Amino acid sequence: MRVAFMHRQLSDGGTEADLRRLAAGLAGRGHAVHVFCVRPSEAPPGVTVRRVRILRGGRLVRLLSFAAAAPRAVSREPWDVVVGFGRTPRQDVVRVGGGTHRSYLARMAGAGLRSRRLGPYHRAILWLEARQFTPGAYHRVLTVSALSAREIAQDYAVPSDRLAVVYNGVDGERFDPARRAALGPPVRRELGIPPETPLCAAIGSGFQRKGFDLLLALWRRSPPRDARLVLVGDDERLAAWRRLPSRQEAFGNVVLEACAAGVPVVTSRRAGAAELLDGALASLVVDDPEDLDALGHALETALGPEHDSLASAARRRAEALPWDAHVARVESLLQEVAHGT
Repeated sequence: MRVAFMHRQLSDGGTEADLRRLAAGLAGRGHAVHVFCVRPSEAPPGVTVRRVRILRGGRLVRLLSFAAAAPRAVSREPWDVVVGFGRTPRQDVVRVGGGTHRSYLARMAGAGLRSRRLGPYHRAILWLEARQFTPGAYHRVLTVSALSAREIAQDYAVPSDRLAVVYNGVDGERFDPARRAALGPPVRRELGIPPETPLCAAIGSGFQRKGFDLLLALWRRSPPRDARLVLVGDDERLAAWRRLPSRQEAFGNVVLEACAAGVPVVTSRRAGAAELLDGALASLVVDDPEDLDALGHALETALGPEHDSLASAARRRAEALPWDAHVARVESLLQEVAHGT
């Protein structure tokens, strides 16, 4: 297949990391993969990166300019399937990795974390989002969790037969528990945390969306006994310890990465990856991330006597979701679209 991906960036966040891994995985399977973006960075192995020129200006100008320019650039060549990873109004497959912006804004406003009055930028995103899901603007919608699929269906009436849920996978070698013995001690020394002290770390972008403020509130009120809390924006050296409650997260790669590293994960049902935490791991999923009592209890469980058995269960769960299997499932979906099925 000749596959075109559209996304404004190729580096920085979790969506961009998913795009790079998926593009490289499909190229490794023999497909001709091109990524159309504004700032070409180092291309993933076997992938061609194409620059999309947009107007200079603030974030609103950049948003709308790419939304217009990327589909136009892609349309100049024949493709078997075109996949939009961001805010573009038309493509064969809409890939949704972050839930709907409409639900996100409503949830944050309901929690009192933002005004219900929207500025031009957020109104533009909602306009583009509605265009994406207009009948005829897409063939299929690919999303990463049942949670995200429900949001899309509820907010934009996308039929269930047009929605495909494909959970993300994880690199079990990169997040091997054995690496913690080498990576952990230097980081603890740098932070001044003794080896025997229980450590809870939350890592990600989007302070309130990830629920970091909830952890801080818990630590001010009644933290887990003797435990330290570390909040990190994007330092991958701490990938061996990852726990976060999440107010809004369509999936949350961090959950599977922590599982692969052999770390019990506390999260909420507002994170799509919580759908994968079954058996003993389900005890670490809180229904409402605003419920600090439930959050504290889950953290005590994760840090308590059951820690080692939960860690083993977490690693087994991650081993059942290798990244290669994710690529294979997405490849199958793209082939269906390319063949008109």
